Amino acid sequence: MLKLHGFAVSNYFNMVRIALETKGIPYEVVQRFPSQDEDWLSLSPIGKVPCLETPDGTLAETIVILEYLDESFPDKPLIPGTPFEKGMTRQLMQMIKLYIELPARRLFPGVFFGGKNSDAAVDEVKPVLEKGVRALNTLGRFDPYLIGAGPTAADFMLMYSLDLAAAVAKKTYDWDMLADITGSKALLDRLNEDPIAQRIAEEKQAQMAAFLSMRG
Repeated sequence: MLKLHGFAVSNYFNMVRIALETKGIPYEVVQRFPSQDEDWLSLSPIGKVPCLETPDGTLAETIVILEYLDESFPDKPLIPGTPFEKGMTRQLMQMIKLYIELPARRLFPGVFFGGKNSDAAVDEVKPVLEKGVRALNTLGRFDPYLIGAGPTAADFMLMYSLDLAAAVAKKTYDWDMLADITGSKALLDRLNEDPIAQRIAEEKQAQMAAFLSMRG
């Protein structure tokens, strides 16, 4: 059985978890936190989560894990369609990671964890987020999902990235980011109504206090 290493507060962990659940793939959760411990580095070379333990070895990058799941378990594909359609999904996955999730993450310390963000980081992040917003408006169909009639891996990445980025934008820049991405709020509402997503959200909330105290 597959083993998914990580913890319920991690948005990347939850991207993989909702993919596993949606595809109906049996798996076991092993709670792990990012570290540089030697035993963990033997599974996840950078020490990050999530990490997927398979019969053939481990994979430790979220997009790679999502693609592995689709190739190994082709039922209910999350990167569906023709080669071009798959390319569109992968393109959106990369856009979300590079221009929404990662730049917003730079400001997490001052937004979520009681720290202070540098003026340089604040100045540098907004133009990158603006590129991400432009890309989503250009590439996203929101009809009703990001690029089609059903959720794809790109929707799951957006689901666990855009809410955090929107909170960063609001607190840091007083910017209603969702209002500038046509259809994004309705899509997030639709994705979060899924019973699988609701169960994952409940587990995240249950672990939040312990996670914040550990960071403190």
